[in-house]
Amino acid sequence: MTVRNAAAAASIALAALFSIQAPVPAGAQEVVQDEGAFYRAFHEASQAGDTARALEAAKTYLEKYPSGQYADFIKKWQDQARMTLLDTAIKDKRTADMLKIGGEILASDPENLNVIYALAFNIRRNELIAAPPVYQNAEAAVDYAKRGIALIESGKTLTGVSSFDKGATLAWMTQILAIDAGRGDRPAEAIKLYDKSTSLAPNDPPLVARNLFAVVSLRQAMYGEVAKAYNALPEADRAASEPTPEVKAARETLNSEADALIDAAAGFVAYGRAKGLAPATVDRVNQLLETVYKGRFPEDAALEGLKKILAAKGAPAA
Repeated sequence: MTVRNAAAAASIALAALFSIQAPVPAGAQEVVQDEGAFYRAFHEASQAGDTARALEAAKTYLEKYPSGQYADFIKKWQDQARMTLLDTAIKDKRTADMLKIGGEILASDPENLNVIYALAFNIRRNELIAAPPVYQNAEAAVDYAKRGIALIESGKTLTGVSSFDKGATLAWMTQILAIDAGRGDRPAEAIKLYDKSTSLAPNDPPLVARNLFAVVSLRQAMYGEVAKAYNALPEADRAASEPTPEVKAARETLNSEADALIDAAAGFVAYGRAKGLAPATVDRVNQLLETVYKGRFPEDAALEGLKKILAAKGAPAA
């Protein structure tokens, strides 16, 4: 997403450098002449189309004359030029430049939701949910997502966007936090965040499908860990008619994780079938689902219980 406002920047007529007035002291003349020289450096660069040099000249002018006679004009030009450069960096997928320019804008306008939105959105799109994912700027994405969520929840909306969708925006920003928690070995936190993301935009199939699949992956990893711990117990203890307290506790944990994985996988399969998601992916998760279900409920060879679970989650009739 780009961030330029729809309205074109208004043209500004500059006042003459010197007005007709009584002679001023030599020291004052030097100050005015110095200010004029710094302005001319900016003006010449901007007229030549050298945006980088003009931005540097604008920065120098504002540092020396923050309340100078051209300060307001230069600030407005500077803001517009940076937004234009940000748009270009986004379109060209130059993430490093995007973050640098966006950071400069936010340094003077920290609650600019349009810029925060653009930075978080494009890191997510180009890196976090890429195939394969890239986490080089994940920390920045999390920071911008948190800032964006706080601003939106306080009532702020995107400037110049009449169709701003609060729920959808909060959903993908929350998804960024979930992705970070998942890769940071905080699966329980990640699952809660993915569930929250889904609840914020339940009618967004690409987002919901990604969230559901991520939860299945997390649940599978958690199940694998407890299964490994259970199988590490002595076989004789696991097969005993009267299990030891340790075996009993491990078995309960294993069953609990199996139930959670079955619920998550069934949710994805049902949603995938209802929404026409990629059959290969849905079939792969369904195979996992059936394998875990059979291990958890070996007495249900016909999978009648699983069929009821899928139906309850909205899977279309076979």
